[in-house]
Amino acid sequence: MNLRFNFLTLVTLLSLSSDVAAKKKKKEYIALSNETVHWGYFSKNEAPVIYIDSGTTVTVEMATHHACDDWDKMISGDPGMESVFSWDEDGKGEDFRGATGGGDGVHVLTGPIYVNDAEPGDILKVEIKDLYPRKNPDGKTYGSNAAAWWGFQARVNKVNGEPFYSGSFSGTPDKNDEVITIYEIEGDYAIPSYQFEWPKITDPQGVLRDFIAYPGTCVPHDAHGDTVPSSEVADQGWTKSDPITYYDDPFPAKIPINYHIGCMGLPPASHDAVDSIPPMVTGGNLDNKRIGKGMTMYYPVAVQGALLSMGDAHTAQGDSELDGTGIETSITGDFKITAIKAADFEDWHEVIDFPLGETDTEYIVHGFTETNYLETYAENPGDIYSNSSIDKAMKNCYTQTRKFVMARWGLTEIEATTVITQGIDFAMTQLVDGNWGVHAVVPKMIFEGGKKPKSNKGRKNLRK
Repeated sequence: MNLRFNFLTLVTLLSLSSDVAAKKKKKEYIALSNETVHWGYFSKNEAPVIYIDSGTTVTVEMATHHACDDWDKMISGDPGMESVFSWDEDGKGEDFRGATGGGDGVHVLTGPIYVNDAEPGDILKVEIKDLYPRKNPDGKTYGSNAAAWWGFQARVNKVNGEPFYSGSFSGTPDKNDEVITIYEIEGDYAIPSYQFEWPKITDPQGVLRDFIAYPGTCVPHDAHGDTVPSSEVADQGWTKSDPITYYDDPFPAKIPINYHIGCMGLPPASHDAVDSIPPMVTGGNLDNKRIGKGMTMYYPVAVQGALLSMGDAHTAQGDSELDGTGIETSITGDFKITAIKAADFEDWHEVIDFPLGETDTEYIVHGFTETNYLETYAENPGDIYSNSSIDKAMKNCYTQTRKFVMARWGLTEIEATTVITQGIDFAMTQLVDGNWGVHAVVPKMIFEGGKKPKSNKGRKNLRK
């Protein structure tokens, strides 16, 4: 009797141990290096850096593409960062930048992550469990904001009535209003440390960079304020024509920290590679400040394995990302990644042809100038940049919100219209990414007590 008891106890313990081991195995880690990132594009042909089962939690290190705005503060002494950003006379640590390799796309994206059993027609569910800053060897974290030529402020005259100049981009090589602000993360706030005017920089291959353009351009700083820069950037072959103009005592605004992911998503099936800037059906560069800890994102899967990538992390950003960027910061995040099979869809899953966010209290519906700009401008996707429209983004966000509310809670069209008007807020997401964005914040509580119908199939207007 005791032998049988001991045998059964042993079997039970071994089974429990196996379950624990299996759960532990469902955690993976992707360290940052030039071997684990791709720069400036999403591609269905990009080789995965890791293969995972559905339900796995992955810790992902991400680099800001603006780290070279201050090499000493954001790169120096960090082997992972140095491997990505090194650029000397012999070449670049990460050479291929942009969808064509010519800088047409800017974000350093870690991945892709191949999710076993994820197939076209499924939805990839990505739960953001935690986000935390990457510290430099001195234990500090910095971020960069670029007031650049693609920002909305460049479309408006300055206070003195003059236009916004941006070097050769605006045909004014001797005039440039682009300014970089370096922020330091201090406790719960990001505080401006210093600012500088964008200089005329020559890269190690002899190409002039007189406006903010090619991703990963390194600034050879001068001594300023209490800072004496290292020679690491200059030693790689970077030069400038004139001393840099600095502002070492900026207003000490206290910007509350709100770590979030600016660019996360999946590649489309329609093109071999697309630049990382315009957001799309499968996600990408949404630049929504709400995509932080506690947010779950749902992305339509277009290719086998889903191929999830992420980067462009921010310490903070306001709705609109007005001047061109958030506080661009290197961070690390924990993500639980799950494939929702089409066969297991609830009714509302069937209408998701856009990136959807969810928290405990609300849904976030995203709309763009073009819901699928890769279809509208299939022959030349870059045409989206000259066709940006916040009006069209609002129209598309409204129609996406209407069909989602109807599918999720079973409302009729006229019920949806009044409820949306009274209970749902719309806001600009970003005005800088070509395919401009508007989002709707849908509080769950306004639908409490309502009954979702068993099926919405057959309601032909749900996808309109």
